[in-house]
Amino acid sequence: MTVRLSLFILLSLSAAAQQTRPERTNYEETSRYQDVMDFIDALKLDTPSLKLGWLGYSFQGRRLPMIVYGDVADTRPETLRRSGKVIVYIQANIHAGEVEGKEAMLELLRELRRGDHAEWKRRLVLLIVPIYNADGNDMISLHNRPWQHGPIGGMGQRANAQGLDLNRDHMKLESPETVSFVRMLNEYDPHITLDLHTTNGSFHGYHITYSFALNPIVDEGLDAFTRNEFFPKVTAKMQAKKWRIHRYGDYLEKTPAGPAGYYFWAHEPRFNSNYVGVRNRLAILCESYSYLPFPQRIASMKALVVSILDVANANASAVKSAVASADVNAARIRPGDSLSVRGEIVESDPAQQIILAPVIEERNPYSGEIMYRMNEDSLRTIITKEYYGTRAVKRAAAPLFYAVPDSLPELSALLKRHGIRIDTLRSPATGVGERFIITQNRQAEREFQKHRMRTLEGRFEPVTMTVPAGTLIVPMDQPLARLAFTLLEPESEDGAVSWNVLDDRLGDGSVYPIFKITQLIEGRP
Repeated sequence: MTVRLSLFILLSLSAAAQQTRPERTNYEETSRYQDVMDFIDALKLDTPSLKLGWLGYSFQGRRLPMIVYGDVADTRPETLRRSGKVIVYIQANIHAGEVEGKEAMLELLRELRRGDHAEWKRRLVLLIVPIYNADGNDMISLHNRPWQHGPIGGMGQRANAQGLDLNRDHMKLESPETVSFVRMLNEYDPHITLDLHTTNGSFHGYHITYSFALNPIVDEGLDAFTRNEFFPKVTAKMQAKKWRIHRYGDYLEKTPAGPAGYYFWAHEPRFNSNYVGVRNRLAILCESYSYLPFPQRIASMKALVVSILDVANANASAVKSAVASADVNAARIRPGDSLSVRGEIVESDPAQQIILAPVIEERNPYSGEIMYRMNEDSLRTIITKEYYGTRAVKRAAAPLFYAVPDSLPELSALLKRHGIRIDTLRSPATGVGERFIITQNRQAEREFQKHRMRTLEGRFEPVTMTVPAGTLIVPMDQPLARLAFTLLEPESEDGAVSWNVLDDRLGDGSVYPIFKITQLIEGRP
């Protein structure tokens, strides 16, 4: 009897340990970092299919768990790459007040541990990071995101412990979290990435929304595959589960610059999904709706992730083909090819059907703050313009390679962190190319992400020059050519100039210090 009672107690304790903090608190609270680690420990993930790995560290030194799921022998990057399977990276909690992705991934890990979704192992390997902004997650306040419908016991903050928005850091790489993420991209090379968020002020009538890489420099074939093949299948699966889903956006009746419409606004590569797209990978932004109750947000996020993984598993060959083609196309960019350095979101559909819903005001019983809840009884459908296309506002010609002086160590270090291939010129070489003459050099008055962003304007003029030995060469015949172009072009809206990396070398000068070589006359890189 005593043995049976002890076994019953142990099983009860084990079951309790495998509950998330929301489940234990009637969804009043969200998991802290230690809750996440305790939950992972309770799952005992050292199994043939589930293994605990690590992404890196937060600014305050918290270790970021990355769980590997799949039919692979170990968690080493080379093991996963050699598997021939589609590698999918799933990241939650980049904005630590947007908590349901974190809780949904813990629930999904529990399902994987008990053997659910076993069909994914045939063609997929998953990398799951449930708590990316671990420091911001534990800075709990009842007054963070007060209008969000729970958790009413408070949630973390948007920024990390440095005060940086981690979803604006992908080009400048100033946080350890983003550096760890990019290192993971370079080592594991996932075909698909999912970035899990909650809407931040937009209004519509959908349970959950999504986006993909939106920048005119993204490979056209990869963009078409994502828009026209992959996501229609995901949408069909979600609709079959009775979830309302659409592209992420906000319906605006009036705007300073345009007519009423359903708008998306983020095209710059600093954003996670756009950055991944510039790297030729299928990037998916998942946005649960702030004004749904917390349990419903968790359920809708998990349903979307499961639907995406089902589609990826069923279409693994097509995913790998789209990604491989994008890599080949990038490496085939030739001198003189015109690429975007500044883009914008433009109208994609003049008459798109959009579902809208009003919100009901309710009070958080602990903080007294107003929360919004979607009124499911007052849905309405409108026909309006949708803005989900992109176009280049300004273009520049690609070179054969960029010649970067060896006196720019911060720039070369940044390029290397991104995984961009850099060579060193061993002997002088003479080439024909272009130099950029600066005619305007402006710096923003207001600070953004602890920077006053810089903008150059000017003109290119032809030049024949001898490039000295020791010069760093950034060739365009590489898969990350689009990323290198975006970082190094002087008029890029999101490059090294923008983020003040070259401020010390610009000074009052009129010539941009990086040259574009289009043809070699003598010597070789």
